[in-house]
Amino acid sequence: MLSRRHLRIRVMQALYAWHQTEERSLKTSVDNLFKGTSRSYDLYLYLLQLLIEVADEEERYMADLPPRMTAAEYEHLSYLKDNMFIDFLKKESFQKLISSRKIPPTKDTDLIRKVYHQLRQKEEYRNYVSKGSHTEREDIEFCTFIFKDVISSSEPMTNSMEEQNLWWAEALELVNSMVLKTIKVAHPDKKGAYELMAEFRDEEEDREFMEKLFTETVHHDNEYEKLVSERTKNWEVDRIALIDVILLKMALCEILNFPSIPVKVTINEYIDISKDYSTPKSKAFINGVIDKLVIDLRESGAVTKTGRGLIE
Repeated sequence: MLSRRHLRIRVMQALYAWHQTEERSLKTSVDNLFKGTSRSYDLYLYLLQLLIEVADEEERYMADLPPRMTAAEYEHLSYLKDNMFIDFLKKESFQKLISSRKIPPTKDTDLIRKVYHQLRQKEEYRNYVSKGSHTEREDIEFCTFIFKDVISSSEPMTNSMEEQNLWWAEALELVNSMVLKTIKVAHPDKKGAYELMAEFRDEEEDREFMEKLFTETVHHDNEYEKLVSERTKNWEVDRIALIDVILLKMALCEILNFPSIPVKVTINEYIDISKDYSTPKSKAFINGVIDKLVIDLRESGAVTKTGRGLIE
């Protein structure tokens, strides 16, 4: 499922788009925010489907290859289609989801072929198929390797996805982490529970969180910019990286408008997001500015937190 951090990132991206355009419509922006989230989940399913497509390509390759040629390379005793996690993806529940959301297969069959042949060159692949059987742990770890070291690291594959869908380009890094987490959750240490992530943990609650975070940040933009300006006197706000300004405003919005979210959680979330989406110096900058802003807001009595463990 999309975590609260993922939802914050989607809102950050929507706010960035808002600030980049002159023709602004709050309703359209909120609609696009939810559409982008939905498309991110479609990308998640598409990436999982690639594991099946690579397994299918192996099957085609082996069917066309004379046995003596295979034996000349190494003994081929097992196949990707028998991998427990890939077999799970082939089952009805995943296929129904793929069908209902109209997730297309990869159009470029040559690209899948190239990815498979890249995989064939790996020692990890040779070691895997040279064994007649595998433990569930081995299957999960090998799927993790295929996705992390072959599929997601393939520049042609990344370029192809970005060309297929502009929404996917901005979500790719985030969704890659979702796929890896899905595979790892199927690990035998987790009782081998083969489950897909849901799009939302709680759809109504998560949608309300996203919409409120976006709209309140927009509505109080001037107010938050003034607060940031007062604590960045050595900087002109228009010279600070736009992403940093947006993250600071979102943090202020959460601190002031979401009484059930602890201040420390908000601070840590936006510092962590800045590590991945802004400049190398942003972490320290955002941390310092938010700390000062929180002191100011607490002194003025503007910070109100309710709920067990949140009253400060």
